[in-house]
Amino acid sequence: MMNPNPAVAKKLENRADELASMASSMFLESQQGEALGQHTRNLHDEWSHHFRQRVLELSAALAAGEERLFTSRITWSRRAMRARMKDHDPIKESLHSLRAAITAEFGAASLGDALACIDMAINDYGGQLPEEQVSQLDPGIPAQRLALLYLQSALEGNTRQAMEVVLEAIDAGMTHSEAITRVLLPAQSEVGHLWHIDHITIAEEHLVTTTTHRLMTVIADRAPRKPDRGKTAVSASIAGNVHDTGIRALAYLLEMDGWRSIYLGSDVPRNDLPAAVHFYDADIVLLSTALSSQLPRLQESIAAIRETCDDDVKIMVGGNAFWDAPDAWQKLGADGYTGDASMAVQMAAALGDTATRH
Repeated sequence: MMNPNPAVAKKLENRADELASMASSMFLESQQGEALGQHTRNLHDEWSHHFRQRVLELSAALAAGEERLFTSRITWSRRAMRARMKDHDPIKESLHSLRAAITAEFGAASLGDALACIDMAINDYGGQLPEEQVSQLDPGIPAQRLALLYLQSALEGNTRQAMEVVLEAIDAGMTHSEAITRVLLPAQSEVGHLWHIDHITIAEEHLVTTTTHRLMTVIADRAPRKPDRGKTAVSASIAGNVHDTGIRALAYLLEMDGWRSIYLGSDVPRNDLPAAVHFYDADIVLLSTALSSQLPRLQESIAAIRETCDDDVKIMVGGNAFWDAPDAWQKLGADGYTGDASMAVQMAAALGDTATRH
């Protein structure tokens, strides 16, 4: 594991656009007419967008000292490309182009950690990819079978029927929190998996997501609430993160657990967070990030809250960005992390009890 290198990370982030354009030109020139998929007039712009994301992922890995934040994204891209049966896999060659662009811009000596991280991804490229499962859900488990039935109805466009499937299970004895944690969140994870292996479209994913958000609101409105804790939780997805299903669910779960739960939504600007935390007199803040490239913004958001808020507010973090580096939260200045919603409610209670007021 490498040490955090925020100085190099910042260099890359500040020059992301220039590096992306340079790498795109190098890459397209190196291909010399090889099959690159659907040719468009904006091929250079499309690859520049790809390389910009790679630069930001690399920057995030260096800032956190977690090379897995970069190498795991390469593996993710390879698996997505394999699922779409691409005859030509340009990802490895694109890594060489990215390396060449960084070397040309900064020199090999000054950005050694960045080049080492890219080399690690290149060297790992020969590894065998795991076989993809068609489904991550097990129909032999009652809650996951229910999640599959919910997904089937939703993807067929029968959203009312999909909602009724879950609401009837609650009427039959499933708790409201279980419906969210054991049915809706696994169903949402399954949707992401199905898109990754090219079994559904983005439009179909959006249909399920909007249905899930709608149903969570209904479930939360009907749910009994535990006695008031006298504590306030503020939840948000950080700037740049428009994926908010998990943090939205957690805000509802905390409300059921007796918290005064303030949900700020997705893509909340860094500079607005401290004011909200102060105004709502929060005991704990829960922040979500979806992509590893967003981790620097998360760190900045945490720092802004620490610098501005007088109270000893606790900060929890979560989201898909931590899947491959579950220990990265400690380097970002947070007080806790878990990838499980039920555990997050328990952790919030424990951290909330330690928060002090001035």
